[in-house]
Amino acid sequence: MEVQERIWRSQTKSYLRPLPTGLGVRPRGRSRRLERVLTDFGCEHSFARAAESVQEHYGFEIGASAVRRATLEHAQRARARLQEGYQQSFRVLPAVGAGHVIAEADGTMICTVEPGQRKGKRPREWKEMRLVAAQAKDSTTTVYGATFGSVEETGRRWGHCAREAGWGLNSQIHAVADGADWIRLQSQEVFREQGTFLCDFYHVSEYLAAAAQSCRGRRADQWRRTQQKRLRRGALQKVIETLAEHLEPVGTPEEQAPVRNGHRYLTNRTECLDYPRALKLGLPIGSGMIESGHRHVLHARLKKAGTAWLQDHADQIAHLRVIRANRQWQSLWT
Repeated sequence: MEVQERIWRSQTKSYLRPLPTGLGVRPRGRSRRLERVLTDFGCEHSFARAAESVQEHYGFEIGASAVRRATLEHAQRARARLQEGYQQSFRVLPAVGAGHVIAEADGTMICTVEPGQRKGKRPREWKEMRLVAAQAKDSTTTVYGATFGSVEETGRRWGHCAREAGWGLNSQIHAVADGADWIRLQSQEVFREQGTFLCDFYHVSEYLAAAAQSCRGRRADQWRRTQQKRLRRGALQKVIETLAEHLEPVGTPEEQAPVRNGHRYLTNRTECLDYPRALKLGLPIGSGMIESGHRHVLHARLKKAGTAWLQDHADQIAHLRVIRANRQWQSLWT
């Protein structure tokens, strides 16, 4: 559609455009519906690819810069919306909630660049973004949170996710993650006596697989499977004793001592390896929920090949994708 308008000039020589004012539009303006479309495509694809999608589905051209502006504007709004909720206390819990809530956390590295005028290729830096997730047992709904912030801030968001997932005064929180100290400590701080922490079985198995070659040689896979079965049935001390029989000599460099590394890892985490309890209750012993979350919440947009972000923009996009993953997309626009 093309509209011709008459532009007036007043005595002050400023231009008067009564037609846009009368129609309620502005030059290069975008309707709320178009803003939503641009944000929808922009949070899923590169901004250039999103502009192509607009032309494909709606039949008109729009620049990648316009998609970028719209997406980041509403991503900032999504972040403000989530942060407002995070300011509330997550410890105000209902008397009755889900019997068991599964909680997982992990970090991923995002490629970032410093702000400023581009002069040649700017140096890139990988920074850790932490993702947290919670889900009631037997539920298909997962609640996510993401931040570049401190471990304490990550813990608070983890608590909010667990509360939204169904954490009540009667609930038991089943936290699963790798053996990173910050995750284990935040699990204890956030969930306290209601929580138990379990080391991800796959992560433990990686230590056993690394030690298997030194312990059994050509029958390494069989040895590893035997230790895994022992862990599943609760024979942790037997696994530790088996590793102790094959410890490398004192003075062996760390990178050449997989048995010692595995022995130390298990010995330092004996209270986090109660796999029989989890299996008896039908709770997961792996951290598949958070690994899946990394792929479809963060990596799908923030870790595209060759992509580097301003840290603030990556943080905004992460919050926008958390809004979508948490099924709050509709509420962002109403």
